[in-house]
Amino acid sequence: MSNKYSFRTKDFYALLERQKYKCALSGLDLTPQNTIAEHIVPLQQGGKHCFANIYLVETRVSKLKRNLLEQDVIDIAKAIVAHRERSSSKRKKKG
Repeated sequence: MSNKYSFRTKDFYALLERQKYKCALSGLDLTPQNTIAEHIVPLQQGGKHCFANIYLVETRVSKLKRNLLEQDVIDIAKAIVAHRERSSSKRKKKG
C-alpha cells in the first residue's frame, strides 16, 4: 500500500471553504471553474506534496505562481506596478 498523498475532490472543496472562496495570493473570488491548486512551496524548490503545502489560487494567478515562492510573486507584482506607474507618469509629463 502506497503512502503517497493524493489531492482529491474533497480536499479541493475543503480548501475552497477554508479560504472562503478567495484566492490565497490575490484575494480574487474563486469558483470551482476558475480555481487551481498550487503548492505553497513548489516541489522544484523542495516543497512536499501534502495537504498542508497546497492552497487554491485563481487561474490567472496560477500562471504566474507556478514554481515561484509567494515572495517572488509579490516582488514581481511590485516591480510591474512600479514600472507601470513610472511609465504612466512619464506619459502624463509629455502630454
